[in-house]
Amino acid sequence: MYKNLSGLKFPDSAMIPFFFKNGLHNLTNQKVLELACSNGNNLSLFASYDNECIGVDINPQKIEDANYNFANIFGYKNYSFFASDMFDFIPKNSGINADILLIPNVVNYFVRADFLRLLELLKEHKMYKKDAIFFLRTRSIRDFRYGVGKMIEPNCFKMADDYDITGEPGAINTLYQEHELIQILQEKLNLKDFKLLTYENQNLMKNNHIINDSDIVIYGKIS
Repeated sequence: MYKNLSGLKFPDSAMIPFFFKNGLHNLTNQKVLELACSNGNNLSLFASYDNECIGVDINPQKIEDANYNFANIFGYKNYSFFASDMFDFIPKNSGINADILLIPNVVNYFVRADFLRLLELLKEHKMYKKDAIFFLRTRSIRDFRYGVGKMIEPNCFKMADDYDITGEPGAINTLYQEHELIQILQEKLNLKDFKLLTYENQNLMKNNHIINDSDIVIYGKIS
């Protein structure tokens, strides 16, 4: 089955333990919203346990892959994918009231002001229920990308347009400290009952460059 999938084959490495250690495999009929859903690789895990899945990604090809995988490979029925900028999607789709909200590997590409605005929009437009389960993964200041490119604000750098080691030319990289993220999420989403983990590994990139990735994972409840 997996060899026929379009795009990524498996869920994020932090998503699988989050799912099972929180007993989400014992829940069904949950509404799951993922921002920056790629080809649905994370949502496929939730869909396999009979949950409603809603995914948003700015890349139309990834949404095309997600629809193909869910319809033709997995045969899931209860899902919706949207090719949209999440900042446009949220005010146009108020009241989703998701039981589970996933934001993996995307807010590091925003300046801090946009990250804060995203959290405010999510709350304002009732995109999640009270005591919804929340998952966020983003980069820490220990990541290889810290200091790569031009600093545009503290701990935030813009890569050169011709930088191609990581396949992110021209990208913004905002990197966080754990206490900073916790404070933001507590202030904006009333984060509680949370767990904080660090994911660090080495990655082989273009021209055999070895880089050190460092991510922060936070999950808990929001209201």
